[in-house]
Amino acid sequence: MIRTAEICDAAGYRKLMEKLESETDFLLFGNGERKATNEQVEKLIQKVEKEENSTILLSDLHGGINGHVTVFGGGAPRSIHTASVITGVLKDFHGLGVAKELFHHLFEWAEHHGVTRLELTVMVHNERAVHFYEQMGFEKEGVKRQSLIVSGRPVDEYIMSKILV
Repeated sequence: MIRTAEICDAAGYRKLMEKLESETDFLLFGNGERKATNEQVEKLIQKVEKEENSTILLSDLHGGINGHVTVFGGGAPRSIHTASVITGVLKDFHGLGVAKELFHHLFEWAEHHGVTRLELTVMVHNERAVHFYEQMGFEKEGVKRQSLIVSGRPVDEYIMSKILV
């Protein structure tokens, strides 16, 4: 089941993020780098709930929270139609259609909330994710050179987007 996060999901969402960050080096935060408390996550969920063009979708498909799509919409009138996407699915649930289900719900949500442009960044060497995003209709727009430092090394990211109109 895919559903919108509620305040009562704060602890589960935080644990999901920590687990994801322990499983891969492809995320913005590395293992143990995120220091968010349950209270901070509750405030984030409350903030997102108030914004028409932001959401947190959780996958609960196979018992327990195992994936998410977090969406932050533009705050200025000229960018209110644009939203940045952050996503992750636990390794044990890769290949089970969880990410596809999350993204189908994302597209449906966007259609009903005036979001016509979705954008994300992905490390260029994360070929599996790049391929998935392309399957979902995202296109590469450019490269953010040396935008991250991972394990002491500079990493490039693709900027990708999907236009929904």
